[in-house]
Amino acid sequence: MMETHHEPRLFRDKHSWRDIGNNVVNPVSENKKTDLIEIWEALQIIQDNNPQPIVTSMPLLDALGRRLALDILAPEPSPRHTNSAMDGFAVRWEDVAFTAEGNHITLTIAGESQAGIPFSNICRSNQAIKISTGAILPNGTDTVIRVEETQIKDNRITVLQARNKGQDVRMAGEEFAAGDLLLHRGTALQAPQLGLLASVGINEVPVYSPPHVCLVVTGTELAAPGEPVAPHQIRDSNSIMLNTAVLQAGGKVVGRHYSGDTLEDTEIAIRKSINKAGIIIVTGGVSVGEHDHVKEAARKCGFTELFWRVKQKPGKPLFFARKKDCLLLGLPGNPVSGFMCFMYYIQPLLRSLQGREFSWRKAKARFDNPVKNKGNRTNFMRISLRKEESGFIIAEVLEKQGSHMLGSIAQADGFIIMEPGKYLSEGSWHDVYLFPWKM
Repeated sequence: MMETHHEPRLFRDKHSWRDIGNNVVNPVSENKKTDLIEIWEALQIIQDNNPQPIVTSMPLLDALGRRLALDILAPEPSPRHTNSAMDGFAVRWEDVAFTAEGNHITLTIAGESQAGIPFSNICRSNQAIKISTGAILPNGTDTVIRVEETQIKDNRITVLQARNKGQDVRMAGEEFAAGDLLLHRGTALQAPQLGLLASVGINEVPVYSPPHVCLVVTGTELAAPGEPVAPHQIRDSNSIMLNTAVLQAGGKVVGRHYSGDTLEDTEIAIRKSINKAGIIIVTGGVSVGEHDHVKEAARKCGFTELFWRVKQKPGKPLFFARKKDCLLLGLPGNPVSGFMCFMYYIQPLLRSLQGREFSWRKAKARFDNPVKNKGNRTNFMRISLRKEESGFIIAEVLEKQGSHMLGSIAQADGFIIMEPGKYLSEGSWHDVYLFPWKM
């Protein structure tokens, strides 16, 4: 029931875009930048300003969990040589064919082929070559008789049974030939894939580098994790939550900075991040208050604003800007708002920077209670899921949906997107977006 879905790219009006250098930027006209845009418009702008993924070559031992940046073709066949699938004796079928009718035949043991030490001569008529599993099949032979299907006395064997020509023989290239496709681009490298690559002599692979992310947490009122909390402060949860979310999405956090609610502090924190990361995630400071400085600080650091404020709940003041190949996303400071913006916009962005589709994990679920969006903004509603014995997934909207209520995330399995005025009647089926920890 649970699958990964790709949202189709939307058409854009080419006359509404403008370029800075070679970079695609905001389609929103200058005189409408203060208007709220729809969530699909925000997604489209993020997709169209996506930098190219970074590719690096990496030794197999370090490549666990990385994704291939290229298709991998087999440099050699598998098996490399025709070999035995069993311990026994390599023979010529013409010498043992009559045993298939219940006859017995006696052959002389002329030598041995071991794994790593092949038999160097040619097997002659009425001869047998002792062979071990994986050993190269000697010249002149085409069949293997299992040791339990023989009687051995001195230097001779009696073949008790031979079922068919070529039995227990692994032919060279029967698994794949040189030049065959081994692994597709985008394949996640786990133990089996790494073992396969090693088996054909590939020691390094081209993989996508994990996107480098810097976190900037703004707010004079915040106490960092582990620090004492004064009466006028609140504990910072965003840095822990977003740091973990980045890791779950395959990114790498290369910096964490705290900023007070001043333009100077915010600008300094952003400048520290620019040369470290391709994505800067800022929490707080993106609304309309006199202490919200992220937009201005980003401009002073050379970023071009692509959009600000989306017609959604939670997360309306979402901010997106770009400086060359560095993207800056300003999230609301409320933990739920920031996290929902991350899950819907940033998680698929991080996926795409690792050679995957800009997409989400989704499932079809049934709602046994009616659901309605009574507001005038698109609503990301957190839900819990349960699976019936029939296999159907049942979804329920969590009661507490406040943007400051972290429990609405901690207790949730995912969320649904409800457009203004949208109504789901009892028993309706609807797409649900799954959180990463919902397997």
